[in-house]
Parts: sequence; C-alpha cells; structure tokens
Amino acid sequence: MAQYETTLIKDAYAFFVAEKKAENLSPSTLDTYDIHIKNFMQTMEIADFSCALLNDNPQMYLDWLEDLQTEQGKKDVTIASYCRSVRAFLYWLQDNSYIDPFSVKIPKYQKTIKQCYSADELSTLLKKPAKTCSEVQYQTWVFINLICATGLRLSSALNIKVADINIKEKAVYVQQTKNNKAQVLYLNDNMLTILKKYVALFDLETNDYLFCTAEKTPLAKRTIQDNVATFNRKRGVEKTSIHLFRHTYAKNYYQQTRDIYSLCQVLNHSSIAVTENYLRDLGLTLANATAYNPQALFAQSAKRKRRGKMS
Repeated sequence: MAQYETTLIKDAYAFFVAEKKAENLSPSTLDTYDIHIKNFMQTMEIADFSCALLNDNPQMYLDWLEDLQTEQGKKDVTIASYCRSVRAFLYWLQDNSYIDPFSVKIPKYQKTIKQCYSADELSTLLKKPAKTCSEVQYQTWVFINLICATGLRLSSALNIKVADINIKEKAVYVQQTKNNKAQVLYLNDNMLTILKKYVALFDLETNDYLFCTAEKTPLAKRTIQDNVATFNRKRGVEKTSIHLFRHTYAKNYYQQTRDIYSLCQVLNHSSIAVTENYLRDLGLTLANATAYNPQALFAQSAKRKRRGKMS
C-alpha cells in the first residue's frame, strides 16, 4: 500500500515540523507554520484523513482559499502569507511522495507603500521621559531607542542579554535571529550612554535579559507591544507597530548611505533580493533617495543624572 494511503495528514504535518526543526528553522517561522497550516487542516476538516484525500480532492486548496477570503474575511496580504505556509507543506508532501505533484499558486494582492514613522514622530518618541516617569515608561523608551538605532526585529531584541553589549567595542552581539545567523551591530555614543544608565538604574546583572520583568524573566512579546502602544499614544503618535521602527530604520539608513549591500547585512536578510523588495515596499528607489541621518537629529544625549528608580 502506498505511503499516502496510510499516513494521516496530521501525522504527515508532525513529520514536516520535525524535519523543519532539524533544519534549525527559527521558532517564529515554526509558529507561523503552525497557525497557517492548522487553519488549513481545521477549516477543511482533513487532519484525521489520509494524505490520499488531497489526491482525490485537488480543489481543496482553492476551497480553503475561498474560505479565507469570504468566511474568515482575511486581508489579501494575510491570505498570501497563509498560502505561502500551506504551499511549503503541500510541496513537502509532494517531495516525500505523500501526494502527487501539482502547482500551488499564491494569490496576487495589491501592494501598498508602508508609511514609516515621520521625522516629527521620531522626535516625539525619542525625547527622554520626565524624571517622574514610571519604570515601564523608561524601559519602553530605551527599547524604542534601541530598535530605532539598530533596526532589530522584536524577537531578537527581547533575547539580548546585558552580556551581549560590549561597551568597549560599541557593539551589541545579537545571538538569536530569524535566520539563526548571529550578528554584531554597532551602536552610536548616544545609544551606549542610554544603555549604560538603563542597566545601572535597573540593577541588571551580566546574565540578565536587557528587557526583563521585575523577576528578571524576559518580557513577553505581547507585553512590550502593549507597552509601546501605550507609550506612543500618550505622546500623541497613533502609529504603534514595533516592526514599523525597523521599516523606518531601513528607509533612513538607505536614504543616508544609498548602500543596499551594507543594509542587507545590518537587517540580516538572506539575500540582496530580499532587501530590494523591502525597499520597494517602502517606496524607495535610487532615483528618490536622499541623505538623511535620524540618529544625528533625534538621538538624545542624557546629561542629567538620575537619583534613583522611577516611582
């Protein structure tokens, strides 16, 4: 009996995940696969059937796609993301002889230009908080400064430890990245000053996470996202996306240097092609790039010493 006739789809998915873990895919990619592919299996109610069902029902992928559009009401860009994950699974099934080969198409969607944080918004958000601010506000301000200065992804920033910051080298060693390739990012003097004062103020030890709770556990993604949203809105900035800081960094870096090759390295992209697409999504081309240095304009030099922890 053929392999696809005896293996359940949910078991094949478990094999798929095991193989991807062995390939050392990032946890965030695996989480994305889990959400998207399980949506496919649950929507079509196929998890407990053998893989032969997919051979007998080639229309099933298209039926699921229609459900995403009509019943689930997901946006075009979200649907494309879901489809890329399911396509990866379906092609894996094909490569491992669970199902017969067939083409899996990703629906096209209308791309829009991402609106980055404006110069005025950056100036507002990077302004140092008052002495009477809470610890959460101060920590959030430091976090925003670091993202603006480095273009780090959220997951990478939350996994930085105090030991990863090398003051002498003016660098931060980023150990956890999306593509599992550690990198070194260099910090300007303003950012180093902010980090040194923050570490001292919060009594952080070498092995502590840079952004942690009072119990010294790393902040959850949801927590820092909520903190940034609250921080931004209190300052009159309606944009609240953390990843938008990364977009803003990329735009400003390219406008300043016009060097796509070094930008690719800083953003830790897998190829220049990825960076090119990234810049196109930001509405940038060589024709409209102009020199601009947000750190020189907005990085705050902390001259006043803090006398203790915020209340």
